[in-house]
Amino acid sequence: MTRRLDPKVAEAVMLRGGLQPKEPYSNSKKPWKCECVKCGRVVSPSLSSIRNRNSVGCIYCNNRLTDSETATKRMLEQNLMPLEPFIDGRTPWKSECMLCGAVVQPILHDIRRGYGGCKKCGIKKQALTTRIPNSEATKIMEMAKLIPLEPYKGSNRPWKSKCQVCGEVVAPTFSSVKAGASCRICSFKRTGKGQRLSEDEAVNRMLRAKLQPLEPYVSSSQPWKSLCLVCGETVNPHLTSITKGGGCFYCAVAGIQMNKPSYIYLITHSELSAHKIGIGNKRKNRDRLKKFMNRGWEPYKVWELDTGAQALKIEKEVFRVLRKEMNIPAYLSAEQMPVTGGETETVDAESITLLQLEKIIKKVMKEMKQ
Repeated sequence: MTRRLDPKVAEAVMLRGGLQPKEPYSNSKKPWKCECVKCGRVVSPSLSSIRNRNSVGCIYCNNRLTDSETATKRMLEQNLMPLEPFIDGRTPWKSECMLCGAVVQPILHDIRRGYGGCKKCGIKKQALTTRIPNSEATKIMEMAKLIPLEPYKGSNRPWKSKCQVCGEVVAPTFSSVKAGASCRICSFKRTGKGQRLSEDEAVNRMLRAKLQPLEPYVSSSQPWKSLCLVCGETVNPHLTSITKGGGCFYCAVAGIQMNKPSYIYLITHSELSAHKIGIGNKRKNRDRLKKFMNRGWEPYKVWELDTGAQALKIEKEVFRVLRKEMNIPAYLSAEQMPVTGGETETVDAESITLLQLEKIIKKVMKEMKQ
């Protein structure tokens, strides 16, 4: 039978741990209410836990527990505004980032260890530390005989520049220039590659895809209004997409089914700092939206529609507003979305908010109902 420790000896052990007992000693394993002589807080460690620990016994002074006031102060120091009461240091704590406005759920224990609380701001901070300075990027462009006409925005973003050789304004990406590219117009003059198709050949390619052009040919990268000879719908494909095997949106077997229940969705990806708008048919299996969710995209809003044709028309008008009226370009590249695709339907999260995108979609849907 284990001999019970003398209460005076037990009290002396607690005092050595910086704790003043507030009630009579019971046994070594029972919580024993004490007051910390250092911070004045009341804690209830067991005698055995104090005897087996070399450090002080107060869990507040030992940084193992934090009160609500101290916890809130630490969050504010990291530019995080708590949105709900504090529970403990290992429970996700819903907060708003005071820098970017994102709602996050950091763990106070991680904050104390030096980790940031907002993933989006952390990614931007890391990007800024690894991003090449504007002055250095400009020098590399100038070595390629290109004079930037706007500030450097990123290695995979088109950078509007003027060619010092031919005087034309072009927009190569910085990454392509670093890899050896330069002015595409001068490149064509030197190599003859990329020569513009004649209008007859362009029309023939459209006709082979069952599309009858309704206006003169301009370029392979510009939408070309055409009549589908199969379904009779008017579409606006790029000749480039037709050359790669594309065709009428409404007749696309692998795409959305025009007469089936569908939806239009608005999703976001914090790590990529991007938003995306897209459409899909409602299916039990192989649902398009689920593919994006499996890759880190988070749904913001989903609007259900009767048919895929409705969804497609709404999507096309929304992107007309974004690309033509607001001049917001596609943000991500095919390399950044190798599995799901859909990079042409993305926008930079810094250029427009989810709320603004939601308002645009709702406005288009309302106008199409009238």
